[in-house]
Order: sequence, then C-alpha cells, then structure tokens
Amino acid sequence: MAKFYGNFHIHTVLSPCADITMTPDIFLEKFSETTLNWIAITDHNTTKHIKTYKNVLSKIDVKVIPGIEVTTREEIHILVYFKKIDDAEEFGKIIESKLIIKEYDPEKLGYQVLANEKGELIEIIKTPYLGSSTDLTIEEVYNLSKKYESMFIPAHIFRYAGLITNLGLPPENINIKIVEVKSEKEKQMAKQLGFNRFIHNTDAHFPEQLIPSCIIESERRTYEEFKKALLNGKVEPLWQP
Repeated sequence: MAKFYGNFHIHTVLSPCADITMTPDIFLEKFSETTLNWIAITDHNTTKHIKTYKNVLSKIDVKVIPGIEVTTREEIHILVYFKKIDDAEEFGKIIESKLIIKEYDPEKLGYQVLANEKGELIEIIKTPYLGSSTDLTIEEVYNLSKKYESMFIPAHIFRYAGLITNLGLPPENINIKIVEVKSEKEKQMAKQLGFNRFIHNTDAHFPEQLIPSCIIESERRTYEEFKKALLNGKVEPLWQP
C-alpha cells in the first residue's frame, strides 16, 4: 500500500465565491510547492472546469477525481464524486439547468469565470448563478447521483449549508456512508449520530488552501481506490486551524 496526500474539496475561479486567482497556472505553481498529489475539483453546481484543470495538473502528476458541490433545495451542500469525467459533465449540465437563480449581480456575488489551461480568463458565465440552490431536494440529488458511478457525500455537515446544521438529523431514506468533517470534535459528534466513515478537506477557495488535508492509503490514485479507501477508513486527517 502507498500513502498519498489528498484534498478532495477544491473550487476554481469558476465558483463565484472562489478567489479570482484560483486559475490553472496558480494551481500548477502551488502544487509544485507541496506534497499534495491527489485532489478533486468540486465547483459549485458545475463541472465545466474539470478537464481543463485535470490536463494542467497531469503535467506534474497530480491526479484529479471529477467532482461537484451541489446545493439542494434545502440549501445543503453535497459533494458528488465520479469515476468518469463524461458522467460528471452530464450530471453538471443537469444541475445547472435546475438552479433557481438565473440572473445575478457579479459585483455583489462574485464573477463566474472560465479559464483556459494557460490561466487566461476567457469567458464570464452570466447565467445561471452557480451559487444558487437547485430546485432538487436532497433525496432527488441522491437518486440522480445513483444513475452514475459516483459517491454521494454531504459536505461540512456541522457548518454553513451542512446536512446536520440545516436538517438536524440525516434523512432516513438516504443511505449516507461517508460525511465530511472539519475537526476531531466534529468527527466525534458525527460518530454520535451513527456515522463512521469520513473525508477531510480544506474546501479550498483561495490558493493558500491548496494544501494536503488528509493522507489516503491505497494501491493507486484511481476512483475505485479512492472509494475503497474511504469505505475502509484508510483516511488520516491533517486537521487545519
């Protein structure tokens, strides 16, 4: 078994709440300075940037899991990870079509910018607003994710837009195997609710958050090994302040 340094909740400049410097060239620069070598791109309610960042990071042997952070109708953030980029992109198009807010003021809510592999900002996405909730319930997002080879993981469950913060208890009709927690205290709280498998991420919105957040023990850096490691509890947290 090998040990890899991971961080599986990372936003790019396309997410309206992310810093304008979260571009591919900055990713390349930051990852060249760290041990981080296995990540997921999880922009808010879109998967448009995965291929671009995957191509760039392949130059320095950083592996990328396709992902997305979906906002449900209940305003709960859900991480969904995919085996295939094509599945992620198809899922992302569906999620974008379900966003409630179409028009928004980027000066107030943040610009949604597409970048190319050189880090050049090539297009501002004016609609829909990617920071919006969808009109899909958590159960509907769960059922949609099950149509693909994917993993459904509630994000930062005790914080803003978290599963427990917004609902109090996990839904009985959804089989949640893994949750994201941000500290040892949260991990123990989650265990009291019956959760026993966890993922630990920085939820990176700024370049300084592009650092390892966990150590994963696995054979290789593939989706299958990622899933196996999470389900088998082979994830060691690197807690952040």
